Amino acid sequence: MSVEYKVEGSGPPIVYVCGLEGSGRLFYKQAEDLSRDHRIITMPLRPEGRYELSRLVEDVAWVVRDADAVGATVLGESFGGLLTMATALAHPELFSRLILLNTFPHFSQRAKISVGCALFAAFYPMMKVHRTRAARHVLFSTDIAEEDRRLFRDYTRVVGRAGYVSRMRIIRDTDLRPRLPEIKTPALVVAGTADRLLDSVKAARLMASRMPRARLKLLEGTGHVALLSGRVSVREWLGEFEEF
Repeated sequence: MSVEYKVEGSGPPIVYVCGLEGSGRLFYKQAEDLSRDHRIITMPLRPEGRYELSRLVEDVAWVVRDADAVGATVLGESFGGLLTMATALAHPELFSRLILLNTFPHFSQRAKISVGCALFAAFYPMMKVHRTRAARHVLFSTDIAEEDRRLFRDYTRVVGRAGYVSRMRIIRDTDLRPRLPEIKTPALVVAGTADRLLDSVKAARLMASRMPRARLKLLEGTGHVALLSGRVSVREWLGEFEEF
């Protein structure tokens, strides 16, 4: 098995596990800073075919081992946070620290995700256009520059129907809440208070309360696509692990 991935910089490894859009390219603002003294590893999610969460877990594990990054800090964003937690449960030896950003162990809006799976499966091109248009209101907060919004649209345009729908079905069918106490890796659980896509703060409070070595961090006024905010610095988050 092989998975495409990209490595930038040198130093302690940081693995970025991307969200539902799945291109792996949305870490660019943070990578520009961190790659000065870290090795940044990014990857797209599996693009096509129908698959389960376990398939993506093994993809992440393969990349970490192939890139000689066992013991890395991993940052999972949105859907990527769900995938990161599942990987930490299946392979607890892979990561030394977790950053879980605007994510969830279980998607509470069951009716919404079920309808979404059906609509995206049947009308993918139209639904993808609708999601892109809605991004300005749902995904972006006011602290995202117009150029970064344009790059978001460019970098997520490549995601195909089959992969996207598989990921939505994974969200519909996954509930990691009972297993959160098993995640012993130090974790910083980060949530934007202006997230309009999901109730990230509620989910973050739940995760931080159940994971034995987790701490909560709230980003005031920041929305779902937080890594594109000029006010967000992953480097600063890394420093907070010294307080664990």
